[in-house]
Amino acid sequence: MKKLFIGLMAITMFMTACNKPDSLGEAPRLFRPVVKEELTSEGNWIKGSWQPVKGAVSYTVQLSADTFRTVLATQILDTSAVFFQNLAWDKLYQVQVKAIAEDTTHNSKISPLGSIRTARFPSILNVPTPAEVNDNSVKVSWTNSGDPVTSIKILLHSDSSVVSTTAITAGDISSQYKIISGLNPTTLYIVYLYSGTTIRGWADFSTNASFSGNIIDLRGFTGRPLVLQDTIPIVPSGSTILLKRGETYNITNAINLDKTLIFTAGSDLLVPDQPIVFMSNNFNITAGATVDSIVFSDLILRGSDYTAKYVFNINTACTVGKIRFESCTAEIFRGVCRTQSQPAMINNFIVNKCILDSLSGYGVLTVDVNTSKVNNISITNSTIYKAEKIVTSKNNSNSLIIDNCTINEAPRGGNYFIDYSTAGAQDVTMPISFKNNIIGSGKSNA
Repeated sequence: MKKLFIGLMAITMFMTACNKPDSLGEAPRLFRPVVKEELTSEGNWIKGSWQPVKGAVSYTVQLSADTFRTVLATQILDTSAVFFQNLAWDKLYQVQVKAIAEDTTHNSKISPLGSIRTARFPSILNVPTPAEVNDNSVKVSWTNSGDPVTSIKILLHSDSSVVSTTAITAGDISSQYKIISGLNPTTLYIVYLYSGTTIRGWADFSTNASFSGNIIDLRGFTGRPLVLQDTIPIVPSGSTILLKRGETYNITNAINLDKTLIFTAGSDLLVPDQPIVFMSNNFNITAGATVDSIVFSDLILRGSDYTAKYVFNINTACTVGKIRFESCTAEIFRGVCRTQSQPAMINNFIVNKCILDSLSGYGVLTVDVNTSKVNNISITNSTIYKAEKIVTSKNNSNSLIIDNCTINEAPRGGNYFIDYSTAGAQDVTMPISFKNNIIGSGKSNA
């Protein structure tokens, strides 16, 4: 049976080899063109080239902006290079080509030459950055060159209707910017810059979302470093306190919090610096209080020294749903948050996009008594620098996440990144995540 099977296989292979394939037709197609030089564009034009194809009498080149669901332009050429002109500025295009034979049934298949975005319109306008846009205004800036700027138009992106036209003064030309207000939150606009009737540039931008709820705006107070300390006790729970960029606010007395609060920088299109909360004393929680959340956002929190100062030094029995630090710098503290002596219960402790610098023996978070507890701890996308400890807890937690952080000169020699040291109270019920971190040297004991 084995010999018979091998013989049948040999006969089958021989007969198959003798049959001529009939799929090639009378003659093969031309080879597809191969890219010679990558597409280039330094204006509202595109250049491309390909290797000549033997037997081709011409080439058909097509241009598209939607991956050839539609064709915008077609050129028939007898050379192996193409030049498309008068295109839209700052737009992504695709180019493809096929070789044409004397007998068109032998034309090559289509060969893509690639995609390229045309250059941005030559402009003296600066594209607004996120720091130059808030919920209802935009800072429009430019570089004086050629004819002076005379006006600015703001158009609604959705239908290109004109929202506003603003004349430019000599003072605006001297400062090279103008703030345009009266816009709507979370809306996409187009700004156009004009010299007379000549467009000098345009750019898209989107306004930010507005603050919601009860807003306490302290940006109108300058040179009053105690205004924040005086304001906190008298505002209702749920308030958002807006601080002025570049201003310093002093916390000289221990402040007991019993309400939900957000502390954040208000927008200022001319001053990018974060507000500074300078702390020669610390925040605490009122005994017996239940607080939903306390949030610090876009601030610099700075201690007067790192031997005895904290952001939070909680020595009361209390319950807090969330303590969150977002896009903040916290520096020169004995610790950022410490639960000291009474059963303080914190459900979520969150640090994201922060710089934590020069922290002494209580580090980022210390649960310093086994009657206190922090259920969920998350430190992400942050830098921890010159910190003697990071997370220390004498009680269990539900979860602990330290991801996407840069950690250098931390912790101090003999200490641990994560320290659950109390027997019988050292469980984390959900998995600990410690990933995508860059770790430098520890902090020297010297």
